[in-house]
Amino acid sequence: MAGRSASKTKYIIGRNMFKRIILVLLFLCALVVAAGLFAAEYYMSRPSSCGSCHIMRPYYDSWKSSKHGEKNIACVDCHYAPDERHGIRGKFRGLGQFFTYLGTNSKSVRKATRVNDLSCMTSECHPAEQFMDKKMKFTERISYIHATHKNKTIEGQVLHCDTCHQHVQAGKHFEVPRESCFLCHFKNAQFNEDRGKCSLCHEIPAGALQKQKQGEVGTDETPITHESLQKARVSCRSCHYELVQGTGEIKVENCFNCHEYSEQMKQQLEDKKLMHEMHVSAQNAECFDCHRPIAHQKVEFLDPVKESCTFCHPDHHRLQKLLLVGDKKKNVMEAPGLMYDVKTNCIGCHLDERVVKGAKVLHGSAKACAACHTEKHEAMVAEWKEKIEKELKYAKELEQEAQIAIEKAGMHVPKQKLTTVKALVKEGQENVRIVEYGGGVHNKKYAVILLDTAMNNFEAAIEMLSQE
Repeated sequence: MAGRSASKTKYIIGRNMFKRIILVLLFLCALVVAAGLFAAEYYMSRPSSCGSCHIMRPYYDSWKSSKHGEKNIACVDCHYAPDERHGIRGKFRGLGQFFTYLGTNSKSVRKATRVNDLSCMTSECHPAEQFMDKKMKFTERISYIHATHKNKTIEGQVLHCDTCHQHVQAGKHFEVPRESCFLCHFKNAQFNEDRGKCSLCHEIPAGALQKQKQGEVGTDETPITHESLQKARVSCRSCHYELVQGTGEIKVENCFNCHEYSEQMKQQLEDKKLMHEMHVSAQNAECFDCHRPIAHQKVEFLDPVKESCTFCHPDHHRLQKLLLVGDKKKNVMEAPGLMYDVKTNCIGCHLDERVVKGAKVLHGSAKACAACHTEKHEAMVAEWKEKIEKELKYAKELEQEAQIAIEKAGMHVPKQKLTTVKALVKEGQENVRIVEYGGGVHNKKYAVILLDTAMNNFEAAIEMLSQE
């Protein structure tokens, strides 16, 4: 019995010893794992660790030369929100970034990272109560107040720090590119008005503009200055039209970098509020992922005006297009031109090169008809012109009769009736002008219908007044 008891005691002691060894080993393993995780986190939280990744090297180099780099503010201090870095979400995010790097052959970052506003506005960095209303220098001449901009946002936008502070230019880390300013200040804004006003950023010069007046004192003639031009309401665009180039339009093709094409997406593109909520407010894209940049710089001042036909010729050739399309109007049936149906554009017929006031201009030529059809068709244009000119002449005579009838009616016609008559005449005049200035030959059938409708209006107006 004594021997069996001793054996049992040895067995218990051995088992307890084994448990203790296992516990010690587990503790040591946990210690090693914890130390490894701590060491890994310490290593990976250093900017040099980020810089060791080939796709992050340009961003690391730009950080190193930035104000944040000079003060040795680590990447994780900005790219992780306060208290996120040591949380479970932060750990998984870091692991996700690490494994993404291991599994990619890409040479660039596919999507810009978000920076939480709280990371910027901690008490150690830029606390809002001290920072938002502070007047800062953007450049030597231009000041900037954050609160002013945050409170004046575009529809659907909620501005974040990284809305303006973007990595756009190589070598610039989290700085505000001027192109971002230009996009907000000039897109859909009238030149030198509202948010596009020059004086928001620039001091308006006070000196004389004429070279011969600069420095002169006591002259009888008042010098021309920016102030005098402003008082005289001279358009700033008459001298500075070239300073703003581009409209900041949407690069629709870039949508497919992130989204699959769908009719729903196509419709949503027109909803500015929704687009800004999804991309700006939600920090899913930067300005130039969607918009083309607007340039604001001095260039040769004549070329932009010369190249912008619509500045001197707003909506040019609108009436010609109206005739070709032949859309349905009041009392006018739809009648698209023959050339419109087969998608023949202006170049198809305007082949005859002429010199008008020293400039080459392409005129429509009857030879173009023969080139596509037969030689007999070359005479067709002349026939159309003759027919339309006769109709136009008769319509204008009736128009004049209607105008004379209105003048003679004077105060003898009830006001409501006179209003109706004038509306009829106005509708007729619009139809006549389309044919007269748009060139009825662009769509003979539609031109004749327009003139017939106009003449009916004039005759109806004359008849109504004759009944008094």
